[in-house]
Amino acid sequence: MHRLMSAIYWSLGIRRGRTTINGFNIAYIEKGRGFPLILLHGLGANKDSFLPVIPRLSKRYRVIVPDLPGFGESDRPENAGYLVEDQIERVRQFAHSLDIERFSLGGNSMGGLIAGAYAATHPEHLSSLLLLAPAGVKAAKLSPLMERIEAGEDAPILARNVEEFEELLKFTMYSPPKLPGFVKRAMANDQADRYQHHNKVIETMFADRGLDEILDDRGCNVPTLIIWGKQDQALDVSGAQIIGKLITPSELLLLDQTGHVPQMEHPALVANKFLEFNDAHSLP
Repeated sequence: MHRLMSAIYWSLGIRRGRTTINGFNIAYIEKGRGFPLILLHGLGANKDSFLPVIPRLSKRYRVIVPDLPGFGESDRPENAGYLVEDQIERVRQFAHSLDIERFSLGGNSMGGLIAGAYAATHPEHLSSLLLLAPAGVKAAKLSPLMERIEAGEDAPILARNVEEFEELLKFTMYSPPKLPGFVKRAMANDQADRYQHHNKVIETMFADRGLDEILDDRGCNVPTLIIWGKQDQALDVSGAQIIGKLITPSELLLLDQTGHVPQMEHPALVANKFLEFNDAHSLP
């Protein structure tokens, strides 16, 4: 898989990099030379979940996608904490390590929770915000995932083998891609290796304050585009309206035939809509 990903990066003109923040060695990818746009992946995912949107967005932005601490090729210390405040500070340190003072920020699922909380905490750092089905909207209707978690069942967004990985794909995407067997096996093995760690992060996240609570408490005036799939089984789409009412100005786009990862299912639409949104608000 490492050779395959290296070939994909090379074909897309994507650069790989590493930086160090407070004891973490952070891996990231980037492309473009415009205004910085940092994108944060979801739980169980990594920087590669944004590969489909990077080519289009990098025509205007310097797109930077890290493996969040504890995920992908970044360090995973056993004693690290994963409260939202911990992750906010790590994103701040990551941007600072690259000499970035002001940027746009986006995130999917767990990454959306961190991005939204970051905007409420450090709005002075951000030009705009892109939230793709952000996690942590506690006032939202229970999704099929949340119902299973509430019932004490295994979360189908984590996998320990190929069969569970295939279920993960079906659960998170409306139309899962057909992957070669060797790719599925490699990705399933990586999921299995991180299974306990991902469970730890889930337990920490659900015990922490919700994104809606953070936004209601601190407020947020960073111009924000919220995109959510109508068929999202992981996080119910009702969260979109809740978050939209807590951020001013914000715009909401609900996508039909779309699951939990819009940037992978409709990359051109997501990228173009973000560019149009920033143009409409005269943002870099």
